[in-house]
Amino acid sequence: MISASSQLTETETETDSDTYKEFIKDSCKTTKYVNLCYKTLSPYAANIQKNPMALANAALTVSLKSAKTTSKLVRGLSKGRDLSTRDGQAVADCLENMSDSVDELKKSMVAMKEMEGPDFEENMENVKTWVSAALTNEDTCMDGFEENDGKMKETIRGYIVNVAELTSIALSLITNISSS
Repeated sequence: MISASSQLTETETETDSDTYKEFIKDSCKTTKYVNLCYKTLSPYAANIQKNPMALANAALTVSLKSAKTTSKLVRGLSKGRDLSTRDGQAVADCLENMSDSVDELKKSMVAMKEMEGPDFEENMENVKTWVSAALTNEDTCMDGFEENDGKMKETIRGYIVNVAELTSIALSLITNISSS
């Protein structure tokens, strides 16, 4: 038998979840990749609730996880035996860029956890700078393949585009915090 109080709690929880997801949807409208933003962050609605800082942290976490995964995939490609000299150099450069991107995102995650007190604005500017640098590193990875054509370029592009879009989302959400 279900009591009225348990039904009320369940309804309140569904309403809260809807409210939290609506907050994420509205926040994602400020990003360049609205659908990707919502798709990747809405599963964290219960943790994010209606907290812009929690939303930015979740976006950074997703971006960092994607950057690490991409870095591993690129590392795997670098071990390919049939790489042309040009592809080999571009993959090596990309691997270095992705490693730098991961480092920048890690620094940002640490700084986001220490965002209280009088240094809030300065810390927020540092985070924006690091996330922007991570995005630049991701873009630079693709630049190395500009003169290349073929399967390797398209494979790397598929990985990098996704992580760059996620990093762009994180940067937008962080910028929203600092401008409010």
